[in-house]
Amino acid sequence: MEYWYWFKYVNYQDIESYFDYDFKEEKEFDYSKLNKDELIEHIAKFTSSIWQVHPFGEGNTRTTAVFIEKYLNNMGFDINNDMFKEYSLYFRNALVRSNYGNIPKGIYPTFDYLVMFFENLLQGKNNELKNRNLYVKELFENND
Repeated sequence: MEYWYWFKYVNYQDIESYFDYDFKEEKEFDYSKLNKDELIEHIAKFTSSIWQVHPFGEGNTRTTAVFIEKYLNNMGFDINNDMFKEYSLYFRNALVRSNYGNIPKGIYPTFDYLVMFFENLLQGKNNELKNRNLYVKELFENND
């Protein structure tokens, strides 16, 4: 994996195999056994997983958003790009938080922020989607 900022992306030589794995897993996944909360969590994890592959120099978050919008519409959800547009920075930072960990500083990847985004998008919930809530204070504390 290559490091960019504080999280890991897939090495460019492995992009195809990672996508093959992610899409094979998704194709074989049985959504019929999930309740609404489990469905949202699975979609958040799948979205995070394909974003981490990061095949482009720029535009990965936008590409992921368009793909997920079309994928969810194909699954029967009636959504558009409005939330992805309105909360684009939050969506991107939630993807970062779902992939970033720094164990010595007590920071672990979390899907919580993506779950809140998808709850709002797919269930009409009204979670507060503020970037300040994704701030990781442990990164900026001096631990001498």
